[in-house]
Amino acid sequence: MSHPAISLLELNRQLKGVVQSSFSSALWVRAEIAELRENRNGHCYLDLVEKDERSDQVVARMRAMIWSYTYRMLKPYFETSTGRPLTNGIKVLVKGSLEFQEVYGLSFAIKDIDPTYTLGDLEQRRQEVLKRLKTEGVLEMNKGLSLPLVPQKIAIISSAGAAGYGDFIHQLENNAFGITFYHRLFPAVMQGEKAAQSIAEAFDRIFAYAGFFDLVVLIRGGGASLDLLCFDDYWLAYHITQFPLPVITGIGHDRDVSVADMVAHTSAKTPTAVAEFLISGASRVLEQVNSYSRNLKQITREKLLQHQNRLDRQSYQLVPRAQQLMAEKRHQLLNLGRRVPALTQGYLQGQAQLLKQFGGQIRQMPSRALTGEHQKLGRYIGQLKGQSISLLKHSKLHLEMLDKNNRLNDPSEVLKRGFTVTLRNGEVIKDVQLLNQGDLIETRFRMEK
Repeated sequence: MSHPAISLLELNRQLKGVVQSSFSSALWVRAEIAELRENRNGHCYLDLVEKDERSDQVVARMRAMIWSYTYRMLKPYFETSTGRPLTNGIKVLVKGSLEFQEVYGLSFAIKDIDPTYTLGDLEQRRQEVLKRLKTEGVLEMNKGLSLPLVPQKIAIISSAGAAGYGDFIHQLENNAFGITFYHRLFPAVMQGEKAAQSIAEAFDRIFAYAGFFDLVVLIRGGGASLDLLCFDDYWLAYHITQFPLPVITGIGHDRDVSVADMVAHTSAKTPTAVAEFLISGASRVLEQVNSYSRNLKQITREKLLQHQNRLDRQSYQLVPRAQQLMAEKRHQLLNLGRRVPALTQGYLQGQAQLLKQFGGQIRQMPSRALTGEHQKLGRYIGQLKGQSISLLKHSKLHLEMLDKNNRLNDPSEVLKRGFTVTLRNGEVIKDVQLLNQGDLIETRFRMEK
């Protein structure tokens, strides 16, 4: 069974006719540039999108182009008016015509652009970033850090070969005061889509050495003055607010103030202005030190002069006073010399009297000592006599008792008391166990055997 049908080409031709009849005149369209590509022939191809404000999801998409003869005029016009590059991620208000080609489909040919719309959108974005930072309570955090009195150890974020970086170093190292600054570059991309992330990564590298530096200098190392969008980035600004060291910016633009400038501790217009800020601060301290040194020298000279005058006055008074003192001492010595003979005679008489007293005492001492010893000897003799008599009596009594015991123990006396004595072969038997059967024994009584 066949169905009525038309060819794809015929369908696209009908669609082309509908588009041409429905959108016969140019119209203004609001959109965001998702992607922008420049062709080598000078044409510019864009991918326009619209996103949901809440979910940030793409809800519409269309291809667009700017032909080379138009792009050569629109690009500088837009960038000069806005101070921003025509690039990805920005919202634009463009005027163009809707076209439909049988092979390439629907597209939008841009013929004009309104820079004021983009400026308003960029400002709105920046205000949203500032509002978010303020709501989070970090907007003024880096400004609250104390700037060192003389910051001399500086971490620099910039592009290594940029003229702005070179100007900064030249200004810093060739200052008129001869102040020495120690600096180290942490290179980063300073323009383009990856600039914000690159700068944030440089801050992270510095954080590892935060204890070695006094502050961080963020300077834009030359390049086009249009590319400043990265310095309005929320995450870059957040890194600056949270950084533990004061951050000084010198991004190099005179007309606009970026979010990075607003959250940094101090901002200057150019890299050389940042260098001059550091030099002037150090020079003020140096001048104060020099002023203190001059004042100290002046005070020291005045004190020395005062002490010199005092010494001069005292030296003038010293000679008369010394002469007066010598005269007083001489008079005292004369008086003492006159009194010496009398004092000597009195002293000698006193000593003679003492010797006389000692002589009498010495003569009496032997007789007194002999008398005392004679009395002691008499006492000792009496004691010896008494003790000798007592000892003799005691010895006599002891001998008498021994003699009595001997008489009582005599064998004849023992036999008188009824005891007998048994002998064997003339020897006294004291133990019956010593006798054997058949032994001849002798028993003695008091008067007979």
